[in-house]
Amino acid sequence: MEFLNVLNDFERDKINLFTRILDNPNREIELRNLQESMSMSRYKVANLLESLNYDIKLLTEYSGMTINAHTVIPAKNFSRHTLSMMKKYYFELSPMRVLMIEVLDEGNFPSFQKIEVKYSWPKTFFYQQKNKYDKLYEEFSNVRQVDEESDLRYFIYNSFAFFGAFPAKLEHLNMRNNKNLQSISNTQKFKAELMLWIVEKRVLSKKIISEESLVISNELVDSSLLTFLPITKKKLQRETLFVIQFYYYAGIMNVGELTAAAFKKEERENFSEIMQTFLNGIEELLREKNNYQDEVTKLCNEISSQVILDRICFIQTDQFSLNIQYFGDVYPFLNNRVSRIVDELEQHWMIPDKKRAYFNIITSMLTSEIPFSLKDRVILCIDFSGGSYVNSYILSLFKSYVNINVDVSNVLTSETDLYLSDQYIEYQLINQVIWLKPPTPLDWAELGEKIVEIKQRKYQSGKTK
Repeated sequence: MEFLNVLNDFERDKINLFTRILDNPNREIELRNLQESMSMSRYKVANLLESLNYDIKLLTEYSGMTINAHTVIPAKNFSRHTLSMMKKYYFELSPMRVLMIEVLDEGNFPSFQKIEVKYSWPKTFFYQQKNKYDKLYEEFSNVRQVDEESDLRYFIYNSFAFFGAFPAKLEHLNMRNNKNLQSISNTQKFKAELMLWIVEKRVLSKKIISEESLVISNELVDSSLLTFLPITKKKLQRETLFVIQFYYYAGIMNVGELTAAAFKKEERENFSEIMQTFLNGIEELLREKNNYQDEVTKLCNEISSQVILDRICFIQTDQFSLNIQYFGDVYPFLNNRVSRIVDELEQHWMIPDKKRAYFNIITSMLTSEIPFSLKDRVILCIDFSGGSYVNSYILSLFKSYVNINVDVSNVLTSETDLYLSDQYIEYQLINQVIWLKPPTPLDWAELGEKIVEIKQRKYQSGKTK
C-alpha cells in the first residue's frame, strides 16, 4: 500500500514534488524538468510550487525556495527535516485521520449522522472519504490476511507512524517500570506508545485481539505491562502477548533473545525450517564456521523469529528512509546472497515486505561478529610523500570518516586493491587515487566511487569463475 494516498490528492502531489526537488542534484531546477517528471501541466506545477512554498513558510517561518519564470532554487530549509514536518502537517489535516480516530473511539466505522454533526461533512463528501478509506484498508489487509482486528490495528499504526503523527500521550503509562523497556530510544518509545494507544482505544471499544493473531508462547506474558486495561485475565493475556510480539518485531525488545521455545508449538516446526533455509544460504560465506558456532546460532534464532513475526506483524517500509541500493554497492557478494535467501524464504513463508526482510537479514549479518563481508572487502594502501606523520594522519582520518568495508594500511602488497597517494606512480599497475592534503569533499567522493567500482569488478569476476 502507498501510504501517501492517505492524504488528499493535492497534498500528496506536493509531497511528491518536494521529493523530486530534494533529490535533484542541481542547485537550480528547470520547471520544464519538473513538469516532465511529474507528468503535469505547467499551470499545475506552478500551483503546487506556490502552495508548497506557502506551507513551508508557515511551518518554518521562511520560504523554502525561490520560484522564477523558468527555474526553482531551493533554500537551506528545503530539507528532509522539513519534509517530515510537511508529511505530519498534511496528515493531521486529512479526512482519513478523522475516520481512523473515530474507528478507534467507536470500535466500528462511524455513521454519516455522527460525522455530519461532529465535523459538518456533506453527505457526498462523507461517502467519498468512506470509499477511499475502504479501498486503502483493503489494499493493506490483502498483503497480510491475518485477522480483521490485527489488520485494523496495523493499518492505523502504519498510517500514524508513516507520517510521524501521535495524537496523545499515555499519561498513566510508566514504561520505566518494565525492565525490558528501561533503555529504549526516543524512536522506540514512539513506536511503543503509539501501539499501546491503539490497543487501549480498541479494548475500551470492546474489541479484543483473537488467538490466531498470536504466534508467541504464553510463557512470555508480562502481567505488569497492561495493568491499566479494564478487562478479564484471559483477554488481558491475549492483549499482552499481542503487544510483546509487536515489541520484538519492531526492535523495542531484542528479537535476538527469542528461540524456538518462545513460539507456540505449531510455529516451532516453521522456526526450524526457516533456520535451515538460512543456514543453507550462508554456508558458502562462512569461514572457520566452528569458531562462530554461538554467533551463528544466535543469528539463526534472530532471522527465524523475524520471519515468523513478519507474517503476523507488519510495519510499512518508509520510502523516504530505506535505501537498500547502498548494500548492493558496498557489499555486492553479500547483497546477492541475501537476495537469494529472501527469495527462497518467500517461496515457503509469507513475506509481506521483501525490502524490509532483506534489510533485517543483511543488517543482522553485518552487525554480527561473523565476517560475512570478507569477499566484499577492498584492501587500500595509503602512501603519501609527506612521510609517516602524514600517512598516520590520513589513516586516522580515513578510519574515523569512512565505514565501507575497507582494510587500510601503509604497506603495499600483492593483495592491495587500491593505492591512495598525493602523487601518481607510473610503474604501479594498480588502481590509484590522488588526493590533496587534507582531502576535499570531492576527493572523498572520488574515493568512494572508486571503491564501489572495484567491489563491483571483483564481484563480476567472482561470478564468472
